[in-house]
Amino acid sequence: MSIFNLKNAKPLGSGVTVGDNGILELEVLSKLKGYRKTVVAGYRSLLLDDINSNLTPGEMHISPKIDGELWFMIIEGNEVVLSNTNGKLIAGDIPLVTEVTNISSRFIGRSILVGELFVATKDSRPRVSDLSSALGGGAKAEVEKLGFAAFDIISGGDKLSNIPLADYKDRLELMQRLLDGGKRVKCVKTEVINSPKEAVSYFEDWVGAGKAEGLVIRAGEGRIYKVKPSLSVDAVIIGYTENNDDNSQVRSIMLALMRPDKSFQLLGSCGSLGDARSRKEMMKKIQKSQIESNWRYTSGDGAVYHFVKPEVIVEIKAVDIQSEDSSGNLIRKMVLSNNDDKWQALQKLPFASIHHPVFVRYRSDKNINITDLRIEQIIDRCLISDTQTKAEAPKLPTSKIIRREVYTKTVKESISVKKLVIWKTNKEKLDSNYPAYVIHWTDYSPDRKDPLKREVRLASVKEAAATISEKMIEKNIKKGWQKI
Repeated sequence: MSIFNLKNAKPLGSGVTVGDNGILELEVLSKLKGYRKTVVAGYRSLLLDDINSNLTPGEMHISPKIDGELWFMIIEGNEVVLSNTNGKLIAGDIPLVTEVTNISSRFIGRSILVGELFVATKDSRPRVSDLSSALGGGAKAEVEKLGFAAFDIISGGDKLSNIPLADYKDRLELMQRLLDGGKRVKCVKTEVINSPKEAVSYFEDWVGAGKAEGLVIRAGEGRIYKVKPSLSVDAVIIGYTENNDDNSQVRSIMLALMRPDKSFQLLGSCGSLGDARSRKEMMKKIQKSQIESNWRYTSGDGAVYHFVKPEVIVEIKAVDIQSEDSSGNLIRKMVLSNNDDKWQALQKLPFASIHHPVFVRYRSDKNINITDLRIEQIIDRCLISDTQTKAEAPKLPTSKIIRREVYTKTVKESISVKKLVIWKTNKEKLDSNYPAYVIHWTDYSPDRKDPLKREVRLASVKEAAATISEKMIEKNIKKGWQKI
């Protein structure tokens, strides 16, 4: 019995494709997700200048980083199917699938190859944008251009060896035997080096010459490095946080790019802003431009960003940028409009996250427009869907209070108040940012140093909200309190 569900398959050129959850056996899907989370997400990003300080002499395997998408090739008997991390499948009469089907007798047991699915081009290196176009082509998709470069194997083997194989050298040799003679499906080109200097040389030969997106270097003890050219982006500052020890200094800035509909989409935050003098200079530039926002954004340590007018454009340099999280899900960032000097949150749409951004300089020669702040600055490095979609504020239903209780206590002439309010948001099915229920506890005591205290708890079901509220009452309402 097949582990693949192809019942709802749609045409993809001469083959078929199935949306997410096309794998019926959860153990297999879990293996794919686990590899992405534990191995791929653990790659350490480096710039060319970082190679000498991070790599130590010793045997390493170096390969070109192919600009494609992470996919898995599953071979079971004479059945060959491609799957991404979420179980989206490609199967049927597709040249690269047929090529492996014809050599399936080499594989022993259920074998799973890990690699980059890409579109082969004659005049330039593969681009992930070309792959997106191909996979979205339906019955007219040019599937004959699809290629697969395997760089790891996590299940199965051949007559000489099988997984598990702890040493990458052994896994590489296994893949090279299994895919020997392949045209569209090959083991990724891999060389053995012994020094950082050799890595720099390959970067110049492969990346500098435009033959590869970057390098992947596998060092000892399972360490894997991804080396790419730095990415420079011009973005506008839309918010900032203050330095905890000196509020005349900017601690971090919030950056955005512009979409074709002239809305702004959050790119991320940057805390590498230079020395104290640089941070004070930036504060003078942006603090005077504070404006209101109906959306709140906090830093990793809980500091709330102050929103500012979109006026100051900066250039940042980043190590890498990705449009998917460690589970293979699209990263979504908030889109905002700026009208009448006020920010309004619209909706979250697919975007990207920047890794290790560093402030470079101010771009006073740039203006606030969809050309100077265009999203296309980052599309060459990662695939972003729905860039032409017009962001709109969702029309959400109003919340409904389902429980409200007030308690008072009089001591001498002072009246203390405690209040419980539970409301159902009615929004949780339309926007995942909203919980189903909110439990709000207010504690007011006029004689206390901090008179007003609040506690907010969230719940996904009514029963949980009721349990939380009863515990709050039990904890806070003792003798002398009167319910009104």
